[in-house]
Amino acid sequence: MPISGDEYKEIGRAAAGAVSVVAAYDRRNNEPVALTVSSFVTLSFEPPLVMFAIQHNADSYPSMVSSQAFGVSLLSENQSETARRFALKGRDKTAQTTFDSGVTLQVPLIPNSLAQIECLTNQIVLSGDHAIVIGMVETVRIFEGEPLLYFARRYGGFRPLSN
Repeated sequence: MPISGDEYKEIGRAAAGAVSVVAAYDRRNNEPVALTVSSFVTLSFEPPLVMFAIQHNADSYPSMVSSQAFGVSLLSENQSETARRFALKGRDKTAQTTFDSGVTLQVPLIPNSLAQIECLTNQIVLSGDHAIVIGMVETVRIFEGEPLLYFARRYGGFRPLSN
């Protein structure tokens, strides 16, 4: 028998993760949609694939799964307010945001992030109450800085261990 939902949530609280904002343009009105994720991971070197998970009841779900391209912005440690904003429900969270535009693809990206990744949607896998969106990396830009991390329902930064 599977574990309970509450037990499952404890797993997520025990796993630290880098924080990203995934964004795309809604195909109906060309407005940006975006959400904060801690489920972004690299998947394959050849070809260069990445993935993230999105819950079926997320406001941006229909736009994300129908998009042909998306941008991933890995947030830097000073962007916790950006992470909080895009973690909220509602579609108006992009209204006060100025996005960078992709270099290769027409995708919205968060300025001053640690990395900006432009992806073509490659595959969508439905699993449980989420979809796993797999993207082919077309362009990446990496900048100096430290990552924003999420652990035990709090944002924080990275501190290397002393040797």
